[in-house]
Amino acid sequence: MLNFTSRAISALALILGSFSAASADELPAATKKALVELKLESSIMDGLEAELDIPKAWVDGAAREKGGVIILGTWQDAEFRRITESFIERYPSIKLSYARSASAARGINVLVALNSGRVIADVITSVGDSYSEFKAQKALADLRDLPGIKSLAPEYVDDDGNWIAHKIGYRCMSYNTDLVKRSDLPKTWDDLLTNPIWRGGKIALSNTPNAWLLALWSAKGEVWGKRFTDRLFTELRPQKRKEGMMAVTSLAVAGEFYANIPAPERRVEQYANKGAPISYHCPEPVPITLSQIVMLEKAERKNGARIFINWLISREGQIMQYVANASVPVHKSLQDTRFVPFSETIVGKSSIARGEDMFGDAATKMDETWSAHWAK
Repeated sequence: MLNFTSRAISALALILGSFSAASADELPAATKKALVELKLESSIMDGLEAELDIPKAWVDGAAREKGGVIILGTWQDAEFRRITESFIERYPSIKLSYARSASAARGINVLVALNSGRVIADVITSVGDSYSEFKAQKALADLRDLPGIKSLAPEYVDDDGNWIAHKIGYRCMSYNTDLVKRSDLPKTWDDLLTNPIWRGGKIALSNTPNAWLLALWSAKGEVWGKRFTDRLFTELRPQKRKEGMMAVTSLAVAGEFYANIPAPERRVEQYANKGAPISYHCPEPVPITLSQIVMLEKAERKNGARIFINWLISREGQIMQYVANASVPVHKSLQDTRFVPFSETIVGKSSIARGEDMFGDAATKMDETWSAHWAK
């Protein structure tokens, strides 16, 4: 079970004042500071007022709710504090109690508590493997009534409103620039199979197909997915690495192989900025991983939770999240080269988003095919 000790809560809770919130057109000092830091014009906030036009009933209800909105997430504590600086100024009477939590704490522990009649969280990010169980138990609230949802592309919102994406991750390939010519980079994923340069262990794979292959498999169908996976292993004969994708990416820098799949774009950017011989490339279509945020149907602080989630997906919340940890925004108006690393290989290409709901037939078939090859 997840224990919120008084010491932990006092360290992480953001205790705020009264509801004398700054209006949307009067930007909080923290927001202005972030815009200066990112060298952005204040006009990027045009339209924010409509996004934050929440019902008065939510505001009144939040003022009556006891305790802080309990948020379980994956942000570092320092990141969460930076992200919510503007929220504090804008909604000074809402308390937030944040705990950075492991996967089990965000999933199984919450579900076990619900089954015993206890609610230990209001808002959760990245419920991952537990999503199907949350959905089966109808434990998630419908978030489609949030004003800010109009600023998101449809694929970033669950059809039933059970989750909303709050950031994007790309999972393509990194490559060693000393070993690979740009002319050899594949335009599509099928092109990866036809160029002899990638054969004979020149590509490394980490055992994380859900991060990239599942999106492709789901969109292109089982026939394509099985054929591509079979050829990937039998023709390219990639290195099957036991390390995670972060560690495998560092080995690409060292030249242990030409390229690795999947690769986290931000980590590659960090290496490249330090002068390492590495870069990033996305064959088309670009696999996108969505990081979701959910609210429990039985949340004890529903009003405050809704206000927080709505603010996070607003352009202000997205800018604050970006300045805190460089997360790629989901907001429609922020989908441009200023916020996307290696934008020249990502922006403008067709893409496929993979969300939390990844436990259907496509996932089962992909896992069977992948696991059979991986075990050989």
